[in-house]
Amino acid sequence: MPPFKPTKAMSQAAQQALDWRAELPPSRRGMTARGLGMARLIARGGPMRLADVRAVYEYFPRHEVDREAVGYRRGELGYPSKGRQAWQAWGGDTARAWARGILERYDEAYIARSDARARRKDRAQ
Repeated sequence: MPPFKPTKAMSQAAQQALDWRAELPPSRRGMTARGLGMARLIARGGPMRLADVRAVYEYFPRHEVDREAVGYRRGELGYPSKGRQAWQAWGGDTARAWARGILERYDEAYIARSDARARRKDRAQ
């Protein structure tokens, strides 16, 4: 299986998150250690393993709620929020479709399991 290369848009989004993090005071910095590592990997253009692609695919559904928080959109108080920083760190909006496309080609069963988990979680709420 080949190593996977993030798109230019993903790399730019991740670099944006790293730049924000460098400029903001510690109390406003977003990203977990895992997110910071992923931002660095994506910003430099990979290479990424299939496990990394799976992690990107799983990140976005869990953090969709971050898009509704104050500070997610430019011009809002607190922009960029910690959630916005993290979203960009994982490759931004284009990363979700990128990861899904790779998984559809290399690991369709994984998508089915992941989607089933998400549906069960939605029903439980």
